[in-house]
Amino acid sequence: MRSRIELKTKTTTKIIYAYSCDESIDVIDGEIEYDINHDSFNTLKIATNDNGAIAKWLYQHVYRVIFFENCPDKKLIATG
Repeated sequence: MRSRIELKTKTTTKIIYAYSCDESIDVIDGEIEYDINHDSFNTLKIATNDNGAIAKWLYQHVYRVIFFENCPDKKLIATG
């Protein structure tokens, strides 16, 4: 199973990625925010079929995508 993430917003203070908890779901309706000033993540909206655990699990992976992969527009992330 893999999650899809798509870049929604990138400013000098925050980066927001939309996410799905499974790549087979057409709707990418969850939102994860990275606050640059506070170096912290927030789940703005939980995706369909996510109980909140996938969003929190994605934090570390979204961090890697932002800082080591230069914040791409789209990415698939293995979730299990």
